[in-house]
Amino acid sequence: MKIVRRLLIGLLAAANVALILYAVTWLKEPPQSIDAANVTVVKAPKQTEPMEHPDFVKKDYVLVLPEGTNIALGKKVEASSFNDVYTPRKVVDGDTAGISYWEGKSDYPNTLTVDLKQPSKIHAIRVALCPDPAWGKRTQTFSVQISEDGNKFTDFIDSKQYTFDPDTGNEVQLIFEDIKTRFVQLSFTENSGAGGGQVAEFEIYSK
Repeated sequence: MKIVRRLLIGLLAAANVALILYAVTWLKEPPQSIDAANVTVVKAPKQTEPMEHPDFVKKDYVLVLPEGTNIALGKKVEASSFNDVYTPRKVVDGDTAGISYWEGKSDYPNTLTVDLKQPSKIHAIRVALCPDPAWGKRTQTFSVQISEDGNKFTDFIDSKQYTFDPDTGNEVQLIFEDIKTRFVQLSFTENSGAGGGQVAEFEIYSK
């Protein structure tokens, strides 16, 4: 009986080992092939001390404002809609930090209109979001209209999709030949980062 018992124990142990080996083989991930076309090769620079590869160094963005003065600062501003506390007056307060921005509702087109108080010669528009990296890269599509009386607007800059990227200041600058107007309006039809248009500062420059 002892011999039979030992034999059975030995057979059971062998069976368990076989099952474990089979399970390991079955669970092992199949080899994956790598397509050479999807591999980027970066040549390592010669170095005599620890250093960061120049291709991976993130350059600091230096903000260069348009020439002249932002005459939209502190002026009256209206919007077709806004969400929660993100009111239109925040786009002319000179601040892009925190919650100091306007956000329209998801009822495109969203319009944002600044009254310059009197007809003025302008040559540049700067549309900015908060430059903090927490504001991820996004696109916004908008056009620009102008008006003398605030009622009848004419198209000035056609609708276009613009990229707002924290790596480049989260801003878009539109430079053009001098034009005289009192009201300047942005009309948004798309924002990949929110349900409506977003602007932290709507700046209008005059020399």
